Amino acid sequence: MWKNNNDFRVLLVYPNIQMSALMPLSMGLFTALLKQEQYTVELFDCTFYVDGPTDDTNQEKVKSHKVLSYDWSERGVVPKTGMIHDFIKLIEDFQPDLVAVSVLESTYDVGLGLMKAVPETLRTYKTLFGGVFATYAPEKVLKEEVIDMVCRGEGEGALIDLCRRMVEGRRIDDTLNLWVKEDGRISKNSMREPIDINTLPFPDWDLFEEQSIYRPMQGKIYRTVGLENQRGCPYTCAYCNSPTNNFVYKHEVASKFYRKKSIEKIKAEFEFLVKKYKPELIYFLVDTFLAMSNREFDELKELYMDYKIPFWMNTRAETITEYRAQGLEDMNMLRMSIGIEHGNASYREKYLNRRVSNDLMQKAFNLTADKEYVTCANSIIGMPDETRELIFDTISLAKSLPEEVEATGAFIWAPYHGTPLRDLAVKKGYIREEEIASISNCAHSMLTMPTITKEEIQGLARTFSFYVKFPEERFPDIQVAERFDDTGHAMYERLSIEFDETYRGQKAPV
Repeated sequence: MWKNNNDFRVLLVYPNIQMSALMPLSMGLFTALLKQEQYTVELFDCTFYVDGPTDDTNQEKVKSHKVLSYDWSERGVVPKTGMIHDFIKLIEDFQPDLVAVSVLESTYDVGLGLMKAVPETLRTYKTLFGGVFATYAPEKVLKEEVIDMVCRGEGEGALIDLCRRMVEGRRIDDTLNLWVKEDGRISKNSMREPIDINTLPFPDWDLFEEQSIYRPMQGKIYRTVGLENQRGCPYTCAYCNSPTNNFVYKHEVASKFYRKKSIEKIKAEFEFLVKKYKPELIYFLVDTFLAMSNREFDELKELYMDYKIPFWMNTRAETITEYRAQGLEDMNMLRMSIGIEHGNASYREKYLNRRVSNDLMQKAFNLTADKEYVTCANSIIGMPDETRELIFDTISLAKSLPEEVEATGAFIWAPYHGTPLRDLAVKKGYIREEEIASISNCAHSMLTMPTITKEEIQGLARTFSFYVKFPEERFPDIQVAERFDDTGHAMYERLSIEFDETYRGQKAPV
């Protein structure tokens, strides 16, 4: 039992993909909440270390023509080495009582590797893993000896509840949201009610180093902060885990996971962020930004017109109207992403649970094509039961969009836990249940399917931009560039130079 709250020491760990910079909202909120309780808090951020198991994925996107090149040094951002050494040194110096690690599936290996690297003599703390992967694969996480607890679902209430119990010397094995491993058994607790996001403090990112505020976008480096105006998503896409959040919370606590922040809270938070962090770019951390009524859109627009700071957001074609397309330009939006995901409407409905026509998508992109902001069309390839012909349906749809729309580049589908599409892939035997979509695994297709090979998916992913932009008479050359042999690499390099010279003068990606 600790005499004072400030004697209790919490180390937050952010095992991010290297050089993928954006200070996470979760860490900002956890820090603010822990400081309110007067606990002593420290942070270890993996973002700028370049000697770990992941690569600079943004630079990989540059190579595959998904984004424009940029120069970190323009804002003084400096990569680091010695991640494991620095982490062990921090454990030794800070002597935490609780180590809380927030992981995506892609970053789980990084977080686990850090914890395993700590010498046994320094492991005098409890370990808590949370985040999307921990929520939907708790058994996989808890099988690791170095992990004591898993947080399923939202972490704000669970983290503070856990800390209070530990400080007061009370039992922790019945803490809601947590699965707790003690004495060889696991206590599996149910969820707690979703937190009222209007009651949360403003994020506190003061523990991050100064260079963490910078993020690349469209070939430039901006001072960037994230803002959440909604949590969750009302849609039911099979490749996303937000619908599973809705199901789990409805099943376990009869509550809705999807909810919205009040305009009054957004205004107060925005004023705080602008004054404290002086952002040059706002990153709206929302699954579907325009999932709102016209009245809500007008309220947000009126608020934002006092600032007009460039911003990025993600939305769906169904949410775009002529009125909103113009309103976003008035607000000074820099860029938005709209998911095509797949170009075949029948496949999209059957496999992805997306009931939207190609005509409606075309209409949405047409409405945004002549605006000052950049519109990006996102595509995914390599999903269950796809064929080369189906992937070319996606290429054809991307190719048919207005020239101003940035539709180059496609993501290879990753079978993330908590998504219905992963369950389908496991059921069909395309992936083993125990496999994890870590950053090293999902850089290539993880599926073994009778309809298309992993190598063909990889080749189509790296040449997707070429197929979208070059005329069809160039397709034979592009098909050569799909191959991963000397001839294919030579053709790929040749087409890359031609692509940059011919098409980089259009509206820029990122």
